[in-house]
Amino acid sequence: MVIQTRARTPESKLERRGRILDEALTLWQERRYPDVTLADIAARVGLTKPALFAYFATKEELFLSLYERLLGEWFDALDRHLRLGGTHTPPSLATLLATLITERPALARLIPLLAGLLEHNVSATRAAEHKTWVASRLAVTAPLLEAALPGLPGGSGPALLTYTQALVAGLQPLSEPSPAVREALATTGLGALHVDFAAALRESLTALLRGMVQTTEEGDR
Repeated sequence: MVIQTRARTPESKLERRGRILDEALTLWQERRYPDVTLADIAARVGLTKPALFAYFATKEELFLSLYERLLGEWFDALDRHLRLGGTHTPPSLATLLATLITERPALARLIPLLAGLLEHNVSATRAAEHKTWVASRLAVTAPLLEAALPGLPGGSGPALLTYTQALVAGLQPLSEPSPAVREALATTGLGALHVDFAAALRESLTALLRGMVQTTEEGDR
């Protein structure tokens, strides 16, 4: 059923925008990106597809907003852990970062789409808003990471988070092969080529963190 009532107040518009993102998330958890349509999202919210454009100009803009919501929740969780105090080793910090990502499969599946898809077909204004938002989150989280890992160079927190994103973008798709590839791996004795996302991410982050700390120690000699 299509809802014809127009959201007129800022509060009602914000609420409806949130419902749109809620329904997009539900469909995203069930389908691949190409199979999620704006028409389906609009119908679940009770809007016409043209009415949906009043909130999001393109599918990419909608999913970029969903990405920001999910990434913001990840940043919040990481910040809470880091503010508990104490220090980490590279393996323990890698485990924390990897766990917080693998606990959020919807975010992990969106990260590989960011640079190649979600940041396209959006306006320059929306792209600037997104990058400004990311920078504001990095400004909070990066110093907490630098304080949590002894030997991590000052100012390297943003790079660490960028590298973490790159690792997720590369490893996550390998862990969810197509049905044909999955069948091939299961029936030809090539199962060792399958990537366990959680384990691979944890091991890759451990190596990354050890390298960043080692580089600092060598530079001080």
